[in-house]
Parts: sequence; C-alpha cells; structure tokens
Amino acid sequence: MDPTAKHCHASPADDPLASSVPLFDPAWMPLRNWCAGSREDAVTGLVAFPDFHSHIPRALAAALTGGGLVGLAIGDVDGLKDHVEKANATEPGCYGHLAGNKVMARLGAVTRTWFHQQPWEAGCAATFGGDEVIIAAALDDASTFHRAIAELRDQLAHELPVRVSLALTFASAEHLPARRGPGGWKHAFTDRLLAAVDRCLFTHKTSRRTGRGEGGIIAVTQPPLPGHAAPAEDHRVLLPLPTGVETLHVLARPVGAGARGMLLLPCTGPVGLRGKRLRVTFPDGTAHTAVAVSLHGQAAIPHETPEAAEAEWPGIPLTLQPIRDRIGRSVPDDLAAALERASLDWSVLPAHEQAQMLHLISESATADIRTARITAVIDAVATRTRS
Repeated sequence: MDPTAKHCHASPADDPLASSVPLFDPAWMPLRNWCAGSREDAVTGLVAFPDFHSHIPRALAAALTGGGLVGLAIGDVDGLKDHVEKANATEPGCYGHLAGNKVMARLGAVTRTWFHQQPWEAGCAATFGGDEVIIAAALDDASTFHRAIAELRDQLAHELPVRVSLALTFASAEHLPARRGPGGWKHAFTDRLLAAVDRCLFTHKTSRRTGRGEGGIIAVTQPPLPGHAAPAEDHRVLLPLPTGVETLHVLARPVGAGARGMLLLPCTGPVGLRGKRLRVTFPDGTAHTAVAVSLHGQAAIPHETPEAAEAEWPGIPLTLQPIRDRIGRSVPDDLAAALERASLDWSVLPAHEQAQMLHLISESATADIRTARITAVIDAVATRTRS
C-alpha cells in the first residue's frame, strides 16, 4: 500500500500492516534550528509532539524576548472519522483505521515538502493530537505566514480525500508575561498560545457544523494579552483587512469602547475617518454590512453585546468579506482585472483621484499608453495601501 496514494489497496496477506507506517529519511524532518534532536512521528514523519512540547517553549521565549515575531498554526483534518468509516465499509483492503493512517501519512509528506520550501530561518512542524499538525516559525511579516499557510491548505486539499482547516495566531514580546521567574513560565506561556489557536480552530469548526459553510478554512485569532483588555500595541501581529475577493475568517473579541460595544478583529485598523465597509457573517448565519473603524490602530466593528461578553474567551467566529465601493461599477474591465491580480483595493484612493485616473485611462490615444497608465494606477494604489 503506497502511503502517498489517496485510496487504499489490499495489502499482502502475509504482512497486512507493513506499509501502513512509512519510514522517512530523518534529514527530511520539518525543522530548522528549533526542536533539533527531536524524534519523528512514525506515521506523519513530522516532529513527535512530546519532543515538540519539550523544546518549543525555550525557542519561542528566546525569539520573543529578542524582539522577534512568531507565527503559530494548527491544522485539523475535517471529517476524518467519516472518511475512515466510509473506507471501512467500502474498501476491505483498508483494514479500518489504516485509511486514516494513509491520510495522515500523506498530510505529513505534503507538509514536509512545503516546510522545506519556506524561507524561515527558524521553525518546525509537528504532530498535535491524533489528526492535527502544528507549525511554528520565526517571522519577518505576518501576512507572509498567512499566505504560506493558505498555500499549505490548498496543497493538502489537492492531495487528500478530505479537507484540512487551520487556525493561526501571531505573538510578539508584548504577549509575554510580565513576571518571568525561574519556574515553568515558558511552558505555561506556550500552552496558552496553543490553547488560543486550538480554541479558535474548534470554535470555527463548531460554527460550520451548525449548518453554515464548508471545511478547509483558515481562521485568525490573537493570543490573550496579560490582563487582555487593551488592543495590541505591536501591529506586526495584525493582518490587513480583506480586499478584492478575499474572505477572512477571524475570532473577534468583545470589548467596551466608551458607551459602545465593539468587536475587536485581529486586523490592522483602516486609515481615515470613514472606516471600511465589510460584509460580516455571524455564527448563526446572518450577515450584514458593518463599518470597521480603527481602535488604537486595530480594526473593530460596532456590536452590542452583554457586559459579561467582554470576558468571553476565545471570542465570536466571524467571516469578513470586503464590499466594493459603488464607483467600482465604472472601473473598466482591464483596470479591474489588474487590481484583482495585485489584490489591491481601489477604494483606498480618494474619489477625486479615482475620477482623474479614470479620465486619463479613457483618453489614452493608444493601447500602449492605456497599459502604461493602468500600470501607473496600480503603482499608486499599492503605494497608498502601504502608507
């Protein structure tokens, strides 16, 4: 039985289990500076969780106390139990849970290859529970980690007969406990990070099981701050709000802001007084338009919640989608396509600049001039987005 295949085949009668547990070259273990010397999980070829849990607290603490940024993601296979039961009923060669072993072996193989393609100087990928994978890495940029995890999710969707949903968070020095004695604070801190991500993942999975949405999502949360009432001051831990055709799944935290209730999003707040309009879908499936504003640099949307909800943890699972500005209807197709390819939001430009640029494009004398002017518009929007 080939552990990289998607379907089970009958194993030799004299050795039915021989190929259910693949053997991997230790050099392909997914670790880079962190967790060196760890054992591999026999099924996935990832770092075995006991060794990960032993080594990673020191690595995280060293990275964060040095002023670095760390990304932590947990992936869980959607519907593995149903897949195993179906295979057990329809494919006798799978011998029951060997179908699950095949899924996890392939998940490990894809994750290892993906990990070695990443530019991180420090990081590792390990098992976490029976059908989960955990990824930790020292980062320069939160958005790059988010995109890398999306690539892994898509590769797994292509290679596996089931989908994998993931949740992630970012931590910096501000999330470290104020008191760090000689005791086991590093392990306690690491467990809090893991708990925040795991709860985010299963909160979203529970929301989907109530009848809304499919698996294979990526959800984003923030780890609890010491005395976690204030928004994050280190904006490196925040992702941009979704633009273009993006969909972002988040765990929003209820907070009070004066006399108003707000939901803090793990995203950077929009620039300007008008805010950014979003289509927000709640756990019960209802959706409405909300205006995200900046609360000390962090995105937040108005939401009336009971006072007790401020202490609620991990938060409320939301799906965020951008709303195209009405002027977008007048954007020519070639400009709209260029904006979509670059994942840029046309609405970051003031209305008068949009009108001027559309006029210049429409007055182009040749196709080359039009292309050059569209390129200039893309550069202008990108510059305004970064500023």
